[in-house]
Amino acid sequence: MVNEEKVILMTRMAAFAAREGKKEQKINQYFRSDYVGFEVVKSAISATIVFVVLFAVYAMTNFTSLIDNFYGASLEDFGRQIFTIYLIFLIGYCVISYIYFSFRYAKMRDKMKQYYNDLKKLRKMYEKD
Repeated sequence: MVNEEKVILMTRMAAFAAREGKKEQKINQYFRSDYVGFEVVKSAISATIVFVVLFAVYAMTNFTSLIDNFYGASLEDFGRQIFTIYLIFLIGYCVISYIYFSFRYAKMRDKMKQYYNDLKKLRKMYEKD
C-alpha cells in the first residue's frame, strides 16, 4: 500500500531538487565568508566598470562644462574629486552587495536544512517499514 506521507515528502524533495537544488548546492559548497567575499569582489569589479561607463556618459553629455571646470581647477583637485565620488560609489555598492549576498546565503542554508530534515524523515519512514 502506498504511504501518502512518503509520496508527499518525496514529491516536495524532488520539486526542490529540480527547481532550486542545483543553484543552492553550488552556494552550499562554500563557507559563508568565502561566498560573500567572492561575490563582493565580483561586485566591486562590476561597480568599477559601471562607474567608468557612467563617467564616460557624463563626460560626453557635459563635455563643455567639464572642460571649463577642468581648466578652471587644478588637475590634482579634479582627480581627487572624481576619486572621492568613485570611492563613495564603490563602498556603497559593496555594502549593499555584502548585505544582499549574506541574506542570500542565510536563506540558502535554511532551505538546505529543510531539505536535509526531509531526508532524515524519509529515512526514518523507510526504517520504520
